[in-house]
Amino acid sequence: MLNIYSREAAPEGAFTVVPPEGAGDEAGWCEITPDGVWIDLYNPDREEERYVEGVVGLNLPTREDMQEIEFSSRLYLEDGAAFMTAQVAFYGGFDHLQSGPVTFVLHRQHLITIRYIDPKSFSIFADRTVRHPESCGQAHEALANLLEVLIDRTADLLEKASGTVDEISGRIFAPKRGRNLEKVLRELGRCQSDTARIRDSLVSFGRLLLFARALDRELVGTDEAGFNAFHDKLRTLEKDVASLNDHSAFVSGNIAYLHDAALGVINLEQNTTIKIVSVASVAFLPPTLIASLYGMNFEFMPELHVPWAYPIVVLAMIASAVGPLVWFRLKGWL
Repeated sequence: MLNIYSREAAPEGAFTVVPPEGAGDEAGWCEITPDGVWIDLYNPDREEERYVEGVVGLNLPTREDMQEIEFSSRLYLEDGAAFMTAQVAFYGGFDHLQSGPVTFVLHRQHLITIRYIDPKSFSIFADRTVRHPESCGQAHEALANLLEVLIDRTADLLEKASGTVDEISGRIFAPKRGRNLEKVLRELGRCQSDTARIRDSLVSFGRLLLFARALDRELVGTDEAGFNAFHDKLRTLEKDVASLNDHSAFVSGNIAYLHDAALGVINLEQNTTIKIVSVASVAFLPPTLIASLYGMNFEFMPELHVPWAYPIVVLAMIASAVGPLVWFRLKGWL
């Protein structure tokens, strides 16, 4: 899908769907005009990629190129354009976070985004360009404002993960009744995975912002005032990312603590169970010994013929069972 967002975005025309010459009547084509600022390539096919490459005169990265993990493959300059790839965390209809690369290409008056994922941030920013066309006035402004939305959305994801961790914490330290620690451990594992994806996204945003701030004014394509405003916006976003990184580290550390706490509670419960079984075994061992002794089928057992033998043996069994329990209680073992 190829969407073009222009300076004159309006509710009835945020982007135009006009097939280029020779493209036929296929849906999804948009005419790239001089006032087209943001070119959004979502899950593009090769025809759409070739069309955009021909118009802007650049070789756009492929899906495989975007998945490279080397720093030099994600942030680089080529043919007078800045290519910047960030890892973006999103839900995408799943119960747990997903993540995928998004490439931002800043080239003269155009901002080109290439993505094969559909984070909610892009639809949020597209709606914003309808209500506030000035947010997509120039390519560098569109880049800064889009990054702001992406970082804000990442902050929301981190806040949700933090809230889930707080809820799990209450369940771990709650009274025993109704507590399912096996389920808690699985949920903590998912929270850790989500937090790791968020941290990976924040690290990639931090690198991208640092790279974007190093771009010269000629490549950004604006006057001195616009260039300074662009730098100030990126510097503010860098501070936001640093703050979110600190918070994500805190959440990750809290998850590790809760994981250890849950395992500790499980061990305590297991030890309590084993202690109860051990105490019961010790308490019933002497009575069992007495019962076994007098249950032997020997011909000569003088006590068997004593009238008070039975109650005496019963009392001895009770005393031998209660005695160890009293001793354990005096020692503080129970």
